[in-house]
Amino acid sequence: MKDKVDFRLVRALLKKGNTERANAFKKGNFDAIGFIVRLVLAGILLAAFIVFYGKFADMYLGIRTDGVSNRPERLFELLSVSYAVVLLLMVMGGVTQLISSLFAADDVKLYAAMPVGAKTLFLSRLVAVYIRQLTYAAVTVLPVSLAVALRATLPVTFFFGSALMCFLLPLISIGIASVLALPFYALWQFLRTHFVLNFVFVTALTGGLLYLYSVLLGGVKELLLGDGLKYFFNENVMRILHDVARGLYPCSWLADFVLGREYLISGFGVLGVILACLLISLVIIRRILSHALQSRVAGTPRFVFSIKKPRRRLPPFFALVKKEFLQIFRTPSYMFSYFSVAIVMPLMVYFCMDVGSSLVVRLIGIDCTFELSVFLTLLFGALTNVFCATNISRDGAMFYSVKAMPVDWRTVIFSKVALCMCVTVVSQILTAVILLCFGFIGFGNACFLFFAGTVCSFAQICLATRRDFNHARFSTEEDGEIKESGNTVSAVIMIGMAVAFGVGGVLVAVRMMLALRGLEYAYLSYLVVGAFSLAAAAVCCVYLIRGLGKKYYEFSGGGLF
Repeated sequence: MKDKVDFRLVRALLKKGNTERANAFKKGNFDAIGFIVRLVLAGILLAAFIVFYGKFADMYLGIRTDGVSNRPERLFELLSVSYAVVLLLMVMGGVTQLISSLFAADDVKLYAAMPVGAKTLFLSRLVAVYIRQLTYAAVTVLPVSLAVALRATLPVTFFFGSALMCFLLPLISIGIASVLALPFYALWQFLRTHFVLNFVFVTALTGGLLYLYSVLLGGVKELLLGDGLKYFFNENVMRILHDVARGLYPCSWLADFVLGREYLISGFGVLGVILACLLISLVIIRRILSHALQSRVAGTPRFVFSIKKPRRRLPPFFALVKKEFLQIFRTPSYMFSYFSVAIVMPLMVYFCMDVGSSLVVRLIGIDCTFELSVFLTLLFGALTNVFCATNISRDGAMFYSVKAMPVDWRTVIFSKVALCMCVTVVSQILTAVILLCFGFIGFGNACFLFFAGTVCSFAQICLATRRDFNHARFSTEEDGEIKESGNTVSAVIMIGMAVAFGVGGVLVAVRMMLALRGLEYAYLSYLVVGAFSLAAAAVCCVYLIRGLGKKYYEFSGGGLF
């Protein structure tokens, strides 16, 4: 390999990456529904963040310590912690991006056999990661600065400093991420061959993140309901926060620099951190790149298991269900997206119920807990039960092998439906039991909630399986793993959300309007949800099986991607 950096080749590699991303927007490769949904959700989340962060900033800047208001110090603490959170998220994203671009990218294997220098390849990947980090920094730092600027009198230099943070934070995050990338990659390689440990670790991590999300929801509720959150920040808490903010290097230096305080110390501190991070990146990532090139040339390690004689021969249907389970369980990305998310879904319903039910009662004075539980169960059930949207595509070339076996098409298709239903039933039972145990709903309502959630999930599974069959796209990866979600996944999510808002959301709104008029029609909720669930299940089941036998035996699709 060449020792010097070829900057023309760096530009060519960056152009190649941009061209590949642009091709993803072409017809046939572009998931338009998913892109629009992500764009809309990102806009909603950004707007909500600015509103709630602004309300929190209003409350926090007004806190007094020892009876004295010190807004400059409160502003420093707020920005220090905010920059620390942004930097943490950027480091997490940077680790993922570095591992993906250096270890998981297929073109690294090709470059290893081409006259592309390691330094040149390293620099091109580093610039690509920096650009993505730059975009994320702009989306997070600028809204924070805007929300703060609307509530405090700040000099013009604050805005220039905020813009400069968008360029400085990615440099720091890449340096830190480069140190963590290789250990995290080693941990991932270890976990992917220890399936049970991987499942427990990922599920626990997801549950922990959801708990943090619940804490955030609780804070939002207190902001909306009154000044309850303000009393949390007493004298002792504020002293601790001040000490923590002062020790959050380099974020405390960044806050000082943006606010125009101690320019000399903070400026040299930030400069020293950036130079150290760049040096770390140059040393560590070059080592990572060498390791990545070797691993990609050697190929992905195959899992070799000792052949054990089965204790008993399973019937074809149960054998295929077991095959579906093992295929998902032994693929880390599938296991997280399908099993772990479905298991922690009840926690998400509980956290939102805990906030939503009390919020509605205290703001409007109407108890619509049951209707709200139906809405949340349908919504999160639709968002988590998306692995059915790849029931056909995730088989890859294996689909043709199964198709050539002397097994009826009903056995093959409904084995996939059966596995999805097993996961759904467990998730729905946990949801109903948690809401029952915490007193949100009674036993009868819990049974009805389980029935409605399960039946609607069955309808979603049938719809998604047939749609994926009609538009199957098999992966060209050696292991057949689907790296990107297609139009089917986005369409299934959109339909599920539409049903949740169209049935559950409207049900909550109708219950509120009737209660405000003094009308009580409790049976109406059961009638609407029950009738819709059964009708949707019947229609989607007919959609799944109608003409499927003939199309199954004539199947020769599976467009590659």
